[in-house]
Amino acid sequence: MNLKDNHLLNVADRAKDLLEREGLDALIASSAENVYYLSGQPSVFMYTFRMSEAAFAVVFRDPGRNSILIMSEFEASGLPEVIPGFDIVTYPQWIDLDDPFGMRKDLFTGERPDAPRPDAALAALAETLPASGLTAGAVVAAELGGMRGGTRALLAERLPLLRWAEAAPLFTALRARKTGFEIAQLRESCAISEEALSAAVQDIAAGVTAAELAAAFRIAATRRCFGFSERFATISVGPQFAPASVYSPHRAAPGDIIKFDVGADVQGYGADIARTFALGEPGDAAKRAYAALRPGHDRMLELVGPGVPMAAVFAEGMQVIRRSGLPDYNRGHLGHSIGLALATEEAPFFSAADTTVLEPNMVVCIETPYYGYGVGSVMIEDMLLITENGNERLNKLTRDLVVL
Repeated sequence: MNLKDNHLLNVADRAKDLLEREGLDALIASSAENVYYLSGQPSVFMYTFRMSEAAFAVVFRDPGRNSILIMSEFEASGLPEVIPGFDIVTYPQWIDLDDPFGMRKDLFTGERPDAPRPDAALAALAETLPASGLTAGAVVAAELGGMRGGTRALLAERLPLLRWAEAAPLFTALRARKTGFEIAQLRESCAISEEALSAAVQDIAAGVTAAELAAAFRIAATRRCFGFSERFATISVGPQFAPASVYSPHRAAPGDIIKFDVGADVQGYGADIARTFALGEPGDAAKRAYAALRPGHDRMLELVGPGVPMAAVFAEGMQVIRRSGLPDYNRGHLGHSIGLALATEEAPFFSAADTTVLEPNMVVCIETPYYGYGVGSVMIEDMLLITENGNERLNKLTRDLVVL
């Protein structure tokens, strides 16, 4: 059995254990990331075309019952013949599928819809759950907070005898601790991100724009990425620090600060790293900010390990940064878990309110950003694997402010 198959069985076993502890009968994934997490099969319609609830994955508490993946027949045609522990349920789309050699026994021959139907996968789910042994009164955890209102209403209408619970805390708990497969993807994505960042830095010169540096990063990253595309490249040049869908046209000038907050994607698992550079000697404000951030960042790297509360790491980091030269520094968090989230940052967080205690096999990011009007963006961000007796730093690049 390969590493990914082991990952899927591990996830299913942990999910069943969690359902048992919480007194729940089933767990339903309806977001792109969580369908992929439970089944190992990414939906193009969800990831690329942003079609909500185009697929579902269901894990049951009953240890003798297979999990279920619900997906359009078009996407399902590309699935492996066997997904360990899963049964496949399909629904028709508007796309014609021909079978001239009689290779499939279950080819749909009815009337096809003329366009995407938001409730098509849900209809298959509503038929499948009762047939899977969920009877009146069964409690099912679903991603209710992330669903469209219409989907939630249809769930209640088509499955009125089931009781519903929010699944978000369950997925946070499950995804926080990584399997060997996940750690391998995150390790590779971090390495590719650093390699691509280093390649893009070679283009830093007077006159370069953030868009040009982002393009250089993407080109370098996609030379080695596989599975999915490059994840994100939030790059700022000079005093403009706001994130933007269209990069600022500002061209780098001597003294400008250039921040890379970037990540490559390997089989759905994205890195999140940051480094800062200066084109020539930076101004005093930028140097002061970096001189305050760096000791706080380094202190947090020292603290991170099993049994350590994430809130304690945050508190210590904030204290060091404030007394090192930024007394008014005010961040809601100084890091987060990392994995499948399309938004890059995912719970739990290094924050004052988070009650999570670090455990082995968690992969987290420590980040210390500064955004200053008239200064720009200064940032350090590292990825760490929590080990049995400390942490392994996945990043290899220097954390110094590099002057070019």
